Amino acid sequence: MMRFFAFEADHELRLGVERAGVHHDITRGAVRDFSKRALADLIAADQLDALIAAIEQDSLLLEEMPGNWTFAPPLPRPGKIVAMVQNYMKHAAEFGNTAPPDPTWFAKLPSSLCGHNAQIVIPKWLEGRVDHEVELAVVIGRMCKNVAIESALEMIAGYSVLNDVSARRVQKQDREKQHPWTRCKNLDTFTPMGPYFVPARYVADPQKLRIACRVNGEPRQGATTAEMIHPVAKQIAVMSTWMTLEPGDVIATGTPEGVGALNDGDLCECEIENVGLLANKVRRPA
Repeated sequence: MMRFFAFEADHELRLGVERAGVHHDITRGAVRDFSKRALADLIAADQLDALIAAIEQDSLLLEEMPGNWTFAPPLPRPGKIVAMVQNYMKHAAEFGNTAPPDPTWFAKLPSSLCGHNAQIVIPKWLEGRVDHEVELAVVIGRMCKNVAIESALEMIAGYSVLNDVSARRVQKQDREKQHPWTRCKNLDTFTPMGPYFVPARYVADPQKLRIACRVNGEPRQGATTAEMIHPVAKQIAVMSTWMTLEPGDVIATGTPEGVGALNDGDLCECEIENVGLLANKVRRPA
């Protein structure tokens, strides 16, 4: 198994791979052999399988990581991020709601993304509770429209972990006024994602993964993706009737029950079996 990641070093965005717990810089190798240096470009060019094969065959240049580097989101600027509304029954119930009978979604903006170990920054002026929401992120691998549910999983390039950070007071106010609630989901740093992109070949069934969130080590959310109301294949099939899904697009597939407040200094850890652990500290000035 190998997991890919984006990272920043010397003010430059680079590409890496993790194998057997060791991180390698593959930027120069990817440029030399594939004329690409970003995961999104490799996915769009349908070169991901060839990249994996080159690593397995030891033909791709693997270099040591630089002395100082930081994780970036695996896809720093996806074309679109669409996020499911209340796709776990108990999550809808914890807010006194009934989950939508059909897949329903909203937009997360790429400018809200941040990476593993980055800070979730809650502005001083923002009032009310801000919550964590751990979600399985699905990355689309092929341009698709009107996809049959039976072939929908074939459209997936891979998976990541996403935290759909949400400003609850703003969300409530906008819903009561029947306004779109894009604001509450899209402040800068309100969409941590990563650390890794796991190719689809390593995830046998996206509906059989444990999903959890801890804050300062305390379990907050815990479920399995089998509890989704609308499975991943159905989400892709239905979404693709409304819009063309393109390589590198991200679907945030919904969060289970147990969402709760984040406070200054908290460490929020979102973990999905076989995909990774996404950790972020919270900064909320008094």
